Order: sequence, then structure tokens, then C-alpha cells
Amino acid sequence: MSQYINDRGIEEIKQFLADNHKIGVDHFSPCMLRAWASEAEFQLGEGNPPTIEISSWDSIHGRTQTYTISDDGLYTVSDEDEEAEDLNNARRAGH
Repeated sequence: MSQYINDRGIEEIKQFLADNHKIGVDHFSPCMLRAWASEAEFQLGEGNPPTIEISSWDSIHGRTQTYTISDDGLYTVSDEDEEAEDLNNARRAGH
């Protein structure tokens, strides 16, 4: 079973950056927000909570800020669904 950040999670990240990052949220493109989400997904893969962090020098508060994505910001994919997706991708690639 794997968990990923959904659209609600992206909105949570966007709000966290708006509230805490020096350059504000307008600087962050959808691709950049997805990169922040990827960091939270990496943390999930390591067995940790889906957390992102703003360094102290980028925070408006002058200290490191962390945020944990809520359960509503995650979706879960079963192992069976992942295996079926891998098989479909292999078929499309001609393997």
C-alpha cells in the first residue's frame, strides 16, 4: 500500500507556504508545489509522517517551520492497484 498527496494536500501545502514562506505563495508554480508534495511523499515512504519543512532563512518567523499533511490530503493506493498499473504501463511500452 502506498500513499500520495492529493489535491487537498497540495492546497494545504500552498496555504502553509502562504502563511510562512518569505517569498509568499505566488512564487510557487504548480510544478513547484508538486515538488513540495514529493518531499512529503518521500517522508511517507521512509515510514515518517507526510511532513514538509521551510528552513529558518526562508521562514518569515526566522526559525524552521514544519507542516504535516492531514489525512484528508492523502490518498492510498493498494498494492494490487499498483501492480495492475505497472502491468498496464509495461503493455503500453511494448514489454
